[in-house]
Amino acid sequence: MAKAEREKKLRALLDFALSLGARFEAGRDERLIFDLQTHINGLPLKFSDSVLAPRQEELDRIGTELWNLSTRLRYDNAQPNEMQALCLLRAFSFSILDTASGEAIYTGGSKHCIRLMKVALKAARVCIDNDELVSATKVLERAADYQQILEKEKVDERRDISASRDDISVNYFGLRVMLAWRHNRMDTAEHMFTKIKKMHSSIEPSTAEKLADMIYEMGKDALSKQTYELAVRWLERAHDFLGEHDIESQSIEARELRQIIMQTLVKSYMSISSPDMEKRAWDLMSLLETNYAEKMSVSLLKLELLASAHPIDVGQYHTVLIRMIRSVVLNDTNFKTIMYHVHKLKDSCNATASKVLNHLIDLRLFREESQDWLEKALITQIWIDISSSSDRNSLELLRSLFDNFAQNMKHPISAPATHAAQMLLWKRVETTYSQDHYVESESWCRICLHPIFEKAGEMNKSKIARKIMLCALSRQDYVAARETFGKMSDIGRDEPVTRYLLYRAALHTDDLDLLSECLEIVCCKSHKDTTLLYACVLEAQSSGNKRQAILALEKVLNKYDYNVPTGVHLPALLRCTARLLFSQITQNGKLDTVMVDEISKIFKGASTRAKTLRKRSITPHEQPFTPSDLEWFSKNAYNLALKFCAEMRPDHLVVMLNACTEFIVLLQDSRPADTPDLNLRLMFCDFLSTCALTTLARTEDNTQDCLQYYLQAQQHSKKFRLNAAEQLQSEVLQESARKDLVAKHHQLIKLELEALLKLRKWEDLEELLQECWKYQDPEHYGTLADLILVIYDCIQKEDVGSKYHDAIFTVLQKIINLTWRQNKTDIAQLSRWIRCLFQLALNCNEAVSLKCLDHAAQIAARGYGVSVDLPDPCASLETPPLSSPYKAAYNREKESSRYPGVELEWLATTSFNRAVDYYVQENDEKCQVWAENALSLSHWAEDGGALEKLLRDKYTGLSWE
Repeated sequence: MAKAEREKKLRALLDFALSLGARFEAGRDERLIFDLQTHINGLPLKFSDSVLAPRQEELDRIGTELWNLSTRLRYDNAQPNEMQALCLLRAFSFSILDTASGEAIYTGGSKHCIRLMKVALKAARVCIDNDELVSATKVLERAADYQQILEKEKVDERRDISASRDDISVNYFGLRVMLAWRHNRMDTAEHMFTKIKKMHSSIEPSTAEKLADMIYEMGKDALSKQTYELAVRWLERAHDFLGEHDIESQSIEARELRQIIMQTLVKSYMSISSPDMEKRAWDLMSLLETNYAEKMSVSLLKLELLASAHPIDVGQYHTVLIRMIRSVVLNDTNFKTIMYHVHKLKDSCNATASKVLNHLIDLRLFREESQDWLEKALITQIWIDISSSSDRNSLELLRSLFDNFAQNMKHPISAPATHAAQMLLWKRVETTYSQDHYVESESWCRICLHPIFEKAGEMNKSKIARKIMLCALSRQDYVAARETFGKMSDIGRDEPVTRYLLYRAALHTDDLDLLSECLEIVCCKSHKDTTLLYACVLEAQSSGNKRQAILALEKVLNKYDYNVPTGVHLPALLRCTARLLFSQITQNGKLDTVMVDEISKIFKGASTRAKTLRKRSITPHEQPFTPSDLEWFSKNAYNLALKFCAEMRPDHLVVMLNACTEFIVLLQDSRPADTPDLNLRLMFCDFLSTCALTTLARTEDNTQDCLQYYLQAQQHSKKFRLNAAEQLQSEVLQESARKDLVAKHHQLIKLELEALLKLRKWEDLEELLQECWKYQDPEHYGTLADLILVIYDCIQKEDVGSKYHDAIFTVLQKIINLTWRQNKTDIAQLSRWIRCLFQLALNCNEAVSLKCLDHAAQIAARGYGVSVDLPDPCASLETPPLSSPYKAAYNREKESSRYPGVELEWLATTSFNRAVDYYVQENDEKCQVWAENALSLSHWAEDGGALEKLLRDKYTGLSWE
């Protein structure tokens, strides 16, 4: 029963082994690794010869086939699980062969044992290399048994078999050392290594190479883990194994391994900071240079060793790099390596690094014709040279370098490389400029424009050219600045910042046309950013050219229509502009009309913008125009209008006064407490506006414009009258102020009557005439009367109705009465008004004319110091005697107080003629009234009674029925 069970296990093993070929070929067998590990753990089978004997050949054949399969399968690009399966397949193959040997291993002699030992060592090495340490341990455990067998048979073996056995033993102990290392059992590794040392005299070169390779891996791993002493120990052992054999007799692989071991050992020495290790490193480095001088890796190692010293031996570093440049095969990796060490050398010595790089460019790169390498070298060369402390020396070096590139390159350097190079050069431009070294800065700018930078792009070229202009301006070489501008492309010339720089140059050459052109372009091309326009303002101010500063500020305001961009405080901008304009308002003692026009535009724009912003639904603290701003603008507009009202053009005056009015209204809303004072200012604005508008209307040829001016004048006059009425009712005003307001009231009434006349607004006449008597002021009655007469003439021509005639008569009567009552000295003027009223009313209202006669008689009598009533129509009048009181009065009064004789004679004769007309019409009643009034007036004529006698004789000569 037990035998059947063992045979069944053996059959299952064989079946599994036979299936492996197909399973490996199929791939992606998820249970393959698990199955292999399970069977390996169960091997070798310890069955009796009776069970194994019939199957030994089959097991050996299958084991051999599986081993061959494991060697045929590819290891390249294998996945981790695939590599693990291959390692396990080798271990399983060995276990099958081991099982197949059975007891024969102990009786079959060294040859059979050596065969299995070789298989075991190969399988173990693969497992160790791929971290399949469990399987490697199991394999080496079986190999230990073989090693003991080989040791026992050593005495009786031939020399050739003994040598083979020794190699196998050394490899075995080497693998035991590696396994112990992988298990981090360094004590076991040291123990196994002592066994190898005992056999070193019999180790073959090939075996020594393999052993050195294994020990090298251990040393390299220790170095990577920063256990430097351990790394040195194992690397020195690896080096010693190869060093025991002549280098000339070693294979190429052994020579390469020896080089790698020596280089790694040097690095390990370098990692331990001690004089002894440093000496060892340099000694070993010398040996490397002797045997492998042509190797780039050796040169790099020496550079690394040199770089670890402080300070670096620049001379040796330079020598090694030059040797590399001359001998190395240039590819991307080697080029980058050389450039890296050039950078390292630059940290110690710019000049030496520059020489090395120049050597690389001249000796290798121009011949290689690699645009990419050349551009990188060029940029690095620029970086090194601009780091030099001497600007002049750097400039000469770079100019020579760029000329060299221009001669040896078929094409200009690329745009990205150009950009990188110019960025480095630009740093030196900025540095020298910030230090006020304008000549040097300009030189750096010019080298930025070298022909090799043809692909810099117009924007970059323009930027560099502008810097040259800045340098010239800083040196006050304005001609040079303009020359640089002339060499720029059209695109660069039309950029706003370029025009700003040209504007600066033009300011100092007084080129007005160029200034205007530059300012216009800057304005047109400055969309939302007004920085350059403000810069023009500041530049003009600093140069003392206030006119240009004004023009620039106006460009800002006009461009944005007083709606400046965010970040600009409009009131401040307007105040600044206004102050500049104030300073230029007079030239040679005369008012500059152009400046006045600009000032009026500023104040008009300011008032319009302030009014617009006030209408928006924003909180008071967000309003740009504060009460202080409004106060400033209103006062300055008011003071300017008041100061120059006599010299200023009426249209400018109106604009200023309207702006002032707008600001006052806004200010009243903001500060109601200041209303009384503001009202006085507002009234004066309305007064001056009315006067100015009337002047404009009188001189305007266009009828529509003329009427518009009169209409505006009428509106301002009404506003004045309303405010004046309120002020005069209050008790705040002093007497002088009250008199001034009354005088202005009467003056505006006359202007408003003129406007009414021109506008033909007869419906407002009666109301306005009533305003004439609101405040009495005889000084204005004369001009008022003249104006009333003109209005009457227009009324007659327009035929607008009798009620307006009566209103005119009433006003004239009132003027006559008030003038006579308040001022009895100007009888000549009074007599003229009486004559005019008499004549006007004669044909349409005789009652008014008769009143004129009565009034004239009273005045004439007053001239003789007599106060009389009108004569009785039925009574006769006699000429007073010379001794009468009339003649005495005549002697006492002055000539000027008497009624003018001509006026009196005209009234008397005209009245008598009127009586005659009624006589002819047989209207005796009216004839008598008019005749008696004529006689009454003639009584006071200064002709010795001649006129009275004449009229009386004619009157008495009339016959009555």
